[in-house]
Parts: sequence; structure tokens; C-alpha cells
Amino acid sequence: MTISNVTGTAQAVTYPAPTVTDGAPPVTTTCDHASGSTFPLGTTSVNCTTTDAQQRTARCAFDVTLKGFALSVKRFGAFGDSFTAGETGRASFIDTPNAYPTKLQQSLDAWYPGQGMTVINRGNNGDTVEMTLEKILRFLPTDSPEVVLILSGYNNLTQWCPPGSSSTPACREAIDAVGVGILDCIRKTRERGPTVKFIFVSTLTPPGATGSNRIDANAIVQTNGRIKQAASLQSAVLVDSHAAFLGREAEYVNADGLHLKPAGYQALADGFFAAIQATISQTPLFTLKR
Repeated sequence: MTISNVTGTAQAVTYPAPTVTDGAPPVTTTCDHASGSTFPLGTTSVNCTTTDAQQRTARCAFDVTLKGFALSVKRFGAFGDSFTAGETGRASFIDTPNAYPTKLQQSLDAWYPGQGMTVINRGNNGDTVEMTLEKILRFLPTDSPEVVLILSGYNNLTQWCPPGSSSTPACREAIDAVGVGILDCIRKTRERGPTVKFIFVSTLTPPGATGSNRIDANAIVQTNGRIKQAASLQSAVLVDSHAAFLGREAEYVNADGLHLKPAGYQALADGFFAAIQATISQTPLFTLKR
């Protein structure tokens, strides 16, 4: 059985019971994937066994194939600081399995199985937005991404924008630097990335209620205003992670008040993935009839 135009990662499938001939009644048939159960995208083998009153058995198998959609791009490059690398708030500890590029890879594989999706994580602890630009220019020629994801600016603010400092000259200068830096990241990516078709830029996430690494909440809001402006000026796709996190800081932000828990990194990935699906064209996968 082949089912096309599946709009999610799985779907319930009903199939007729296998046909049984001969045997001493009563005859009982069981399948390892029951009719009406949920099948994932791709091909799943269904194995059925029939047993008659004399305990004789017979077996058959068939495939259930669910076809979804093809995404028009394959290669993604994620650039930024420790939020891209996957730091949890413990000094220099990178939780790669829970980093948002890893979670994004999992979502792409689930929705577009067998399509060769690749997410390259170029996040680096401690990078400022200027350093993120350097990484973009360094790796664009070798990575050849079709999609660039940018989340950067925290390290410009950590020193100059602690809680209560958003109106200080030093903090305002740091906010300006992030706005200019994100603008440069987008512009230079377009100039230097011949394979790049889409650029997604995330706002900065809000701080936790407590923690030694907290950035002033108002400074983050002001910075996000500059990031939104840069994305609009350069026609990049904005991913408003800040809005998605508001009210859920206790669930998403780690004890240091800055970095994220696994749930927070999953939320980052979900935001990027939703924007990708809403922006990048998809075409149905069909089975060609001979």
C-alpha cells in the first residue's frame, strides 16, 4: 500500500485483513502492525501470522509506504555562539544531542525521510556577533549551505548589559553593535554565499528570573528591535524566539539565567522549523505508475 500527500510525520492506516485459505477453523490472524495503527513516513514492513485449530501457521508480509513532501533545499548552516553550540550554563559544557541544530536535524529527518537533509552546527562558545560574521565568511565556501540560520549577539551584551543597565552608554553601544553586526551577517551571507537561497535570523531569548549570567531584559528587547529591523532591511526571515519564550522562562532557561535547558533548545529548533516550513516550497512525493 502507498499513501501520498501525508501532511505530518505519521498517519493511521487501515488495510483489509489478509486472505486465508484452508486450515482447520477457527483460524486466527495477527499482524505486528495492526490495521488502524499509526505508521511513520517511509516504508514499514507488516508481518502477519495465521494459526489454525491444529496450531499450523502460515505467514505473509507486505509494505505500507507513506509519502509526504520534498523540501526544495537540503543543506543548512547554523551560525552563532553557545546558544547554537548547545551550552547548558555549565562552564564549557556542550550538550550536542540537545543543541537546537541537532533537534532541527531530527525534525527534518522525520518530516523528509531519505531526502539527505544536513544541518551543520557552526556555533562557538563566546563568539560575539562580529565573530559569527567571521565564521560565516570562513565556512560558506566549504559548507555550501542553501539555508543559513543566525542566532548571535548575547556575548556583545553580557559584559555591558547586566540587569538594570539598559540605559547606560556602554549598554546602548553594545545594542547598536549587535544591530549592525546582524545586518552585516545577512548582507555578507548574500554577497559571499552563492548557494544560499534563504536566511533565517532569530531574536534573542529572554533572561531567566535569577542567575549570575542574566542580561538586562529591556536590553534584550531593544536589541531584538534592531535584529528585526536588520532582518526587514535585508529581506531575511525573522524567527521570533523571544516571543515564543515569554512566560515560559522557568521551563526553558537554565539556572544561570542565560543559557537554555533541553526544552528551551527544542523550542528554538521548533521555531526555526516552523519558519522553514512556512517559507520554503514543498512538493508532493508521488509513486510513478508504469
